[in-house]
Amino acid sequence: MSARKARIARAFSVGAARYDAVAPVQRLVAARLAARVAARGLAPRRILEIGCGTGMLSAALAAVFPEARMLLTDVSPAMLARCRARLGERPEYHDYMVLDGEHPAAAGGGFDLIVSSLAMQWFGDLRGGLARLAACLAPGGRMMFATLGEGNFAEWAAAHAALGLACGMPAYPALGALPWPEGRAHAGAEEFIRQPYASGAEFARSLKALGAGEPAPGYRPLPPGAFRRVLESLQGGFEVTYHVLYGEIWWRRGSGGLQARLMLERAQQGEGEREEPGAENCEGTPEHEQPVPGEGA
Repeated sequence: MSARKARIARAFSVGAARYDAVAPVQRLVAARLAARVAARGLAPRRILEIGCGTGMLSAALAAVFPEARMLLTDVSPAMLARCRARLGERPEYHDYMVLDGEHPAAAGGGFDLIVSSLAMQWFGDLRGGLARLAACLAPGGRMMFATLGEGNFAEWAAAHAALGLACGMPAYPALGALPWPEGRAHAGAEEFIRQPYASGAEFARSLKALGAGEPAPGYRPLPPGAFRRVLESLQGGFEVTYHVLYGEIWWRRGSGGLQARLMLERAQQGEGEREEPGAENCEGTPEHEQPVPGEGA
């Protein structure tokens, strides 16, 4: 695990006990992702969740698929413990593992469903991470996830730019630029959720409380005076946009064991790559559905 990923894990562990109280958008996105999964009419026997956090999505899926065997994973042991407490002990159905979801080899393979809600924005190598996860799918399996897009926290970035100051926001992808794994069918959609805060200071405090304060790799924090100027420019009410991307990856018709082996070999070759870059951190506008060109069912 990289030094940066270890810092992220520590930050979420520190914030685990109060996470649910300061995560309205995360709760909303988990519910909407769960609804998407339920709408597919799937009957998965084995489910892998990446970045389960305190179990918002986990609990919803456990209710929809009560007989499925679920492997719930998170990079933070404290968050994983909160998830276990939320779901209760069902050892015949639920397993828990501390795991960097970007490198999922320890989780094994053959999963009918892989899900992740607002965790993949922390991946240092999204392309490689998605490919490695896709290689963990069973034939006929499906991966469904929510992550952050390029318009995320645009108002926060604009406040910095207006003062000529650098912003520590990571670079998130546009919907059309998601790095889909080769040889898989895929589709995407996006949603813009606007969350009000009393001020820029309240927004900054909320990120810290969530454990989501890790800036982009290489970013040097602003001097206190400069940061104070940013906060002063956002007094008297401040609305911030969460740009949420929903992705879906599944087996093409006719895909067989040879393709699975080839994808697994490619993914395993990438397991030794260094990871660095990446990062995360109520009323939603209607989402824009966009099947991504180039792949069919």
